[in-house]
Amino acid sequence: MSQQEYNITIEEIEIVAKSIDVKKADCDGRIDSAIKETPFLNEMKRILLKKHPEWDIVISPSRASCDIMVNSIRINLKLTDCKSSDNCVNKPSIYYSITGLTTYPYSSNWNEFLDRLLEAKTANQIKKHRYKPTEYHYLVKNKLTGDVLLKSIFDIHNYVSNASNDLQINWKNEFAHSEYHTEDVDYRGKVESLLVCIQKSVKEMIERTRRFAEADMSSLLI
Repeated sequence: MSQQEYNITIEEIEIVAKSIDVKKADCDGRIDSAIKETPFLNEMKRILLKKHPEWDIVISPSRASCDIMVNSIRINLKLTDCKSSDNCVNKPSIYYSITGLTTYPYSSNWNEFLDRLLEAKTANQIKKHRYKPTEYHYLVKNKLTGDVLLKSIFDIHNYVSNASNDLQINWKNEFAHSEYHTEDVDYRGKVESLLVCIQKSVKEMIERTRRFAEADMSSLLI
């Protein structure tokens, strides 16, 4: 995919996503998002194919690493009120964004993730330069304002660590920094900052539960 084809695809997705009405129901925001994501994706696919019948658009099955692929660009849909940070960790998609490889298993732990990256490094499969069509994208729609944001994982302004959810993103902050993007010269540093953020979350989780993990359980029963 050329840069021009990529830009056209991204622009069209943003236009169509903005045109689809999403109103927050009087219920828990997370439930509301889950209910509305499927019809949103179906409507987006319908409109895009009407405008561009030659495009390749696939809505992913449940538990896939992305929600939809448009011209092979992998996209995760977020319908949000932007009132809190959102859990955005997805090992297969992070691995794909770093390597361009689609061979990552559905389930794994962070040690296995590291092993896969080390194998990719040995095989010279870690990308040295940005190629946005093979980066995971977030399509975010603010349910209250209708504003739309479509960004690659490496154009996120700020990654948020959390011991309970290894990677979070504050969409209110990202809308405020919607023009932020990572230049190719800063690409490897951005990838490192993403991995360091996740590493910090894992360290915090280990430290939070260390006392329990190291406790002498037999003494509790005496």
